[in-house]
Amino acid sequence: MKIATSAYRPEWHATWSSLEMKLTGWVSAAAEQGADLLVFPEYGGCEAALIGTPNDCLPAQWAGRMADAAEDWIALHSDLAAQFGVHILAGSLCVRDGARMVNRSYLLGPSGDAVFQDKLILTPYERREMQLSVGDSVKLFDTALGRLGILICYDSEFPLQARAMCEGGADMILVPSATDLPAGQTRVRQSCRARAIENQCLIVQSPVLGPVSDCDVLDTGTGRAALFCPPDHGLPSNGIIAQGDTDEAAWVIAEVDPAAIAAPRVSGQVGNFSHWTEQDSRLQNLTLATLA
Repeated sequence: MKIATSAYRPEWHATWSSLEMKLTGWVSAAAEQGADLLVFPEYGGCEAALIGTPNDCLPAQWAGRMADAAEDWIALHSDLAAQFGVHILAGSLCVRDGARMVNRSYLLGPSGDAVFQDKLILTPYERREMQLSVGDSVKLFDTALGRLGILICYDSEFPLQARAMCEGGADMILVPSATDLPAGQTRVRQSCRARAIENQCLIVQSPVLGPVSDCDVLDTGTGRAALFCPPDHGLPSNGIIAQGDTDEAAWVIAEVDPAAIAAPRVSGQVGNFSHWTEQDSRLQNLTLATLA
């Protein structure tokens, strides 16, 4: 299985056709290199709202602009997935869900069908300025490439969601991300690496890059696309299968052997996945000692 994960920089387009041409070029480039799964970042879908003359607005209004363009964004990626015979995690964007506005990431299959995961834990900026609502469930998706889950950026920093996915049979977790500053990128990147170790699974991170002029949501952005694994027998000792350069807009493409990723759970140097529950009884016996 070959996976392509992007460090992707949205930009303003004079027309929707210009955006279509850009994304078609990106998908074509990855497909030509044999990629089976293409991963785009959190708020990559904001690009669907960057059509016409640059015109900034309040963050909550940007959420509305994205939602207005969501149907066309999904249709474009559905067509591209079918055209090139690949799976695509489209850049997430804000979507109306009844009276709520959520940050949603769509996964498209070669059939053109779509499934989605909503962000479950929102950042302070998304709560206050964008006025978003949280998603209501952790999901798993069975695909021709295996069973996978999606943790949108900040979600990756909370271990129990990833744990639930892996206990449910996830072979890999995709992490589309958007971080303004190096500190944020470090938090998400280190969380991805920790989740790969805890669950002895594959984690794929895709960051959005900035800045995008006249767009408060993407006024800055930094990151480094990468694929992470448990550092164990038959896998890279640093836990990094492949990574790009920081803030370089490009695909990172790597061949991944699912059997090699799964092997540490059975015959690894350590048993993080199977030993996870051994924490439970110890936590129930928390004690406090005083040292003079």
